[in-house]
Amino acid sequence: MLRIAGCCRLVYNLALEQRRDFWRQHRRKTGTAISWFSQKRELPALKAAAPFLSEAPAHCLQMALKDLDTAYDRFFSGLGGYPRPRRKGEGDSFTFPDPGQIRIDVAKKRLILPKFGRRATDAGALRIRLHRGLYGALRRVTISREGRHWYASVLMRTKRNPPRLAAPVAASDVIGLDRNVAAPVVASDGRRFGCVIEGPRERSRQRRLARSLSRKCRGSKRRQKARLRLLAHKSRMARRRRDMIHKITTDIAKNHRVVVIEKLRVLAMTASAHGTAEAPGRNVAQKAGLNRAILDVGWGEIRRQLAYKLAWRGGLLLEVAARDTSRSCAACGHVDAASRASRDMFRCTACGHEDDADVNAAIEIRRRGLIALGLPPAGTVGAARGALCDSMARNREKKNDGINLPAPAGR
Repeated sequence: MLRIAGCCRLVYNLALEQRRDFWRQHRRKTGTAISWFSQKRELPALKAAAPFLSEAPAHCLQMALKDLDTAYDRFFSGLGGYPRPRRKGEGDSFTFPDPGQIRIDVAKKRLILPKFGRRATDAGALRIRLHRGLYGALRRVTISREGRHWYASVLMRTKRNPPRLAAPVAASDVIGLDRNVAAPVVASDGRRFGCVIEGPRERSRQRRLARSLSRKCRGSKRRQKARLRLLAHKSRMARRRRDMIHKITTDIAKNHRVVVIEKLRVLAMTASAHGTAEAPGRNVAQKAGLNRAILDVGWGEIRRQLAYKLAWRGGLLLEVAARDTSRSCAACGHVDAASRASRDMFRCTACGHEDDADVNAAIEIRRRGLIALGLPPAGTVGAARGALCDSMARNREKKNDGINLPAPAGR
């Protein structure tokens, strides 16, 4: 598996170098751009020059080129950054795209793939542990390495009934969610979801493993063992985080039709405060700790999963302006930074309303979502404040090229 992953990584990096450094020469000579098909036609010549590439199935090498083509499509469409070279030991994976060459023996718990069990002279069938039942038509299998373990991701094609047209949205169908650091998600009804994944104990262990790795001689077996221990720890934290986020988003999407969240620019919020030599930043260590806490909770992944899980069930994810949600009183609408008495307490300086700070912010987020949907009665304090926040959000989104909020009814 390591050799196959290494061959796919080599093909990917060579194809990236070709597209990145030689696309002008290729266009001048042929008049066309470098594409997945043109690079796939060059694979036989590459395998003749490097015979060890024959250890990897041909389809796996082709899928490495397809992954690069997908990365370029995402870059040009604005969905991702420019493709970067793959590094050894980071994201080792390879894909078998032909269903005719894949067989899963559920009774014997065996996975049969090219180079693994299809011939008597190959490496033999893979013993597997099924995490869940398989149903639908088999499409492809991706083998990936995470920490010390190898995982097989089986893609199945299933039929899903389209969501039924629901009745008009009522105020009782709308819930507001506040994403923060102490609790990943706090709802407007007072419920809290999730917990912190990397606490002081886990971070201390990661620092200890990283220091142990830095002391080992490069190229030694001890360094390899130390690197695997560090990767195992990081992969364990990643699995915990994925599990927590899936449980949170599934619970919310099953029980609510409309979910309102703040429109947060997580990438900008987690930027380093280090600054430059001419203009050094301030409170760099504190900002680094905040960035680490935000990334540990997974705000962006929570938003992504809520979007597609609600769409599966005919629901809606609505994003509203984030300005002053933690400073606005959910009872009277007064906005004052001094109302945030502490991290956990909100005490309005105008009307004296007291509540948990995160719950108060979630209620305010829900109120703005109701305004955007045109549900609150006209003439109320909440409607006036919501209209102001909606107008400010639209102006800011025009500058940032963001997603526009739906126009409320009657405005």
